[in-house]
Amino acid sequence: MSITSHMRAYGARPLLLGGALVGIVVVSALAVRESMRNAQERRAAAERTVRDYARFASYLYSTRAYLFARDRTTFAYLALHPGDPWVRSALPPVTALAPIPDTTEKCGPPAKWPIYRFRVDVPSHVVRYAGVPPGPAIDKIIRDSIPKLADMWPKLAGFGYLFVDGPNGREAIAYSPAVDSTKNQNVLAVYGYRSCYGVRDTTDYSQLFRVVRVLPRMVQGYTEETSPDLPADSAPRSYALASGKMMTGKWLKGMPADSLLTLTVYDDQGRKIYQAPDSAKSSNYYGVSPTPYIGGASFWVTLRPDAARYLVAGGIPESGVPASWLLLAGSIVLAIAGFASLRSEIRLVNSRQRFLANVSHELRTPLQQILMFVQLIRLGRTRTEDERERSLEIVERETHRLISLSNSVLAGTSSQSKAPETNSELQLRSGPVDVADVARNAADFFAPLADARKMNIDLDVAPRAVARGDSGAIRQILINILDNAAKYGPIGQTITVGVRTEGKIVRLWVDDTGPGIPVAQRDKVWNPFFRIGGTLDDSTGGAGLGLSIVRELATAMEADAVLSETPTGGTRFTLVLPASNNGNGS
Repeated sequence: MSITSHMRAYGARPLLLGGALVGIVVVSALAVRESMRNAQERRAAAERTVRDYARFASYLYSTRAYLFARDRTTFAYLALHPGDPWVRSALPPVTALAPIPDTTEKCGPPAKWPIYRFRVDVPSHVVRYAGVPPGPAIDKIIRDSIPKLADMWPKLAGFGYLFVDGPNGREAIAYSPAVDSTKNQNVLAVYGYRSCYGVRDTTDYSQLFRVVRVLPRMVQGYTEETSPDLPADSAPRSYALASGKMMTGKWLKGMPADSLLTLTVYDDQGRKIYQAPDSAKSSNYYGVSPTPYIGGASFWVTLRPDAARYLVAGGIPESGVPASWLLLAGSIVLAIAGFASLRSEIRLVNSRQRFLANVSHELRTPLQQILMFVQLIRLGRTRTEDERERSLEIVERETHRLISLSNSVLAGTSSQSKAPETNSELQLRSGPVDVADVARNAADFFAPLADARKMNIDLDVAPRAVARGDSGAIRQILINILDNAAKYGPIGQTITVGVRTEGKIVRLWVDDTGPGIPVAQRDKVWNPFFRIGGTLDDSTGGAGLGLSIVRELATAMEADAVLSETPTGGTRFTLVLPASNNGNGS
């Protein structure tokens, strides 16, 4: 069919719709290109901001860790006056250090954790110990490495920690240099002791994570909160990190600040020392800050991906789909929906044409038979009275068939024209019905057509089976099912009609020996105007309304209509009705 023919048949809407959709697709493609470029730039800028903040947070934690460690060593080396110049002759002995220099450390019971103290003279590297001396490996480190380390940045800080492998695992060597009064601040001796700070004792890390505020003040919804229970003290440095200025504050909406990041501390060999919280989420937004004063430990701060919205206005743009992609997808969906709608309209037109053809075909056969036998009777060409009665029976039968067909068409079109909310609201009279009696009457009514096709109807019904329903609806259901069995079954088949009462239900079934209904089409056959493999020239005829009406009537009676397969390969129709309390059956 040409374009002109299509336009005459279906109008110009498909062409106009296609042109509009092409325009939308082109505009959407250009918008996608521009928005993708802008989104990439915005995302890169936001990620840089978040990573810079992670680096800042790690730096903040490392500097606060330095202050925590310095406060500890202030009391441990109190007798040495760190930072004050010394002369060699006035250097205090190693016993000037307290037997337990840092009383806040939690390394273990003294019996299992003996503390040694030492003094290394420089440049002679002579070591003097107080307490149980360490093993040869650690003694070599104290003798050779500690003086070299003390001559570097510990001269400015006044202390340092070195992580070593001890006999019972990782431990630390705390040390502090004593310098002279020259400009170069030459190291005269190094004092120190056995420690577990930063490797076994990670209390300060936990306190850092709990009290250090790393979220910026401009974050909306965050307020600072001071603790009224902390005592006042004249040494502000000792309590500065635990004061209200370092507290995490509170989130008015219920989100704690420490839930936005993960703090992980590694030693100089990359071994994990501490992590909070334990269940950390991986993220590409992290910052690293080393702390050489504490054994070369590195502080890693990893921001949770959802923390970006508190640091960058609008958060990090999703790498997913910009709005222009949605526009493009919407135009494609619109195109699909439009063409589906057009296809549906075309199929509806074709379905109506096929329906009219089927109805015409279905009406033509009985009308031709009626006309033929009426003419035979009118012209007096029946030879005997039996032939005349037979002709009248055929006329009567075909007339009933036409009435049944017209009722089916009216019921089907009526159910299709109703609103969805009233589609199944048929007005039926519900009351006690002897289904066995209805089955016998329907079989008698259908007997002439069965005889014409040389079919047998075998009744397997109980003497009495009372259900709640409408007798007319049950009769119509049974006639429609018998009609389908006669149309699609072979000539000479036996159709079985059965009725039984089973507890609180009454079961009515019809078995035929036809080809059966494919499983894939058992749900479709309930739809109006649907026929299995039927064509306009199909000798079975039919308008495709029989089973649709069956389903409507069954639903109105609150009954279940089911199609299944018989053991011999035919089709079994089953109608399950609620049993009536006013009757009983066997």
